[in-house]
Amino acid sequence: MQKIVILDINFTCTLSMRRKLIISLQENGYEVITFATGSRENIENAKNIGFNVIDIGTSVQNPIHILQYLLRLKKELKRSQADVCLTFTIRPAIWGNIITRILGIPTITNITGIGPLFERNNIAYKGARLLYKFVLSKTAKIFFQNEDDMQIFLDHNFVTKERVIKVPGSGVDFNYFTPREKLTNSTKFQFVFISRLVKDKGIMEFLECAKQLQREYADIECLIIGPFWNQNLKDNTITEAELNWWVDQGIVIYGGEQQDVRPFIANADCVVLPSYREGTSNVLLEACSMERPCITSNVTGCKEVIVDNYNGFLCNARSTNSLFDAMKKMYFLAKPERIKMGKNGRLKMMKEFDKQIVVDAYLKAIKEVIKCN
Repeated sequence: MQKIVILDINFTCTLSMRRKLIISLQENGYEVITFATGSRENIENAKNIGFNVIDIGTSVQNPIHILQYLLRLKKELKRSQADVCLTFTIRPAIWGNIITRILGIPTITNITGIGPLFERNNIAYKGARLLYKFVLSKTAKIFFQNEDDMQIFLDHNFVTKERVIKVPGSGVDFNYFTPREKLTNSTKFQFVFISRLVKDKGIMEFLECAKQLQREYADIECLIIGPFWNQNLKDNTITEAELNWWVDQGIVIYGGEQQDVRPFIANADCVVLPSYREGTSNVLLEACSMERPCITSNVTGCKEVIVDNYNGFLCNARSTNSLFDAMKKMYFLAKPERIKMGKNGRLKMMKEFDKQIVVDAYLKAIKEVIKCN
């Protein structure tokens, strides 16, 4: 049996975004092992649904932690005797490709988003740019989730055309994310923000808008769902104490990290993600598949999912005023119009973002890589 190792950043992603891919690989006769890190609950949940998972830990900036991570990764990859390695997100992409090159394991890397990779000039991002160019030069296949990211990597000679494949994000399983009626009898209009709690997802702008909306309208509530995230640079994270201040002021409700976001999307009147940039936003894909209108930034990875005035509204990134205007506009939109937006969103997901498109692309790429190795 041929072995596939999936190198991911966190088991939360494994359980949500990679679930169907892993199951499909297993159904096609591959043995799949996932290397990531996460809570004991996530690890147990993954094991309970039949996934083979290994907690490989993580690394951010500390050189000692990076070295320890690389040594663990090398040890576990060597032990796995993998035929192919699939990597997701920036650190697994960089560190994973270094180790797989040493061990001679062909690798397929998914550029799930580039964030501020080419905007920031601190030592971490300068180093990431240098490492990307080095590690991707020997990568067998590179998946991109949008045209903009792919073109940037081509323009910087990080990749070559014959090795790149564009896929519709991680895709969405529209048989799993199906339309539901609201599960509560609340008459309040609810905006919900679902994401890792990092600043470049637009959480600070969402909090400021929630404060303004609370002042003006008594029948609006703003809910936040998602985990605190220590795997980003400190200037990009918010702490539990910081969020608790907003909660204590009655500005937002915090629902914590959730394994299944479907009930929260179902209860929402609108899903909001004012991100600064995405690969392709999974939250938007899932919300649209469940027929909920969305508000998001007019940026790469979001504008491909949400068409302004069709299945939601677009706002300017990093602009509280623009986001506030869009949220207010959604609040005053007649319910039949919101329902129509939701239905438009699901139709778009079924036509353009079917998860099976992504799964099929992986199955094809894996066969080609194994054949050539």
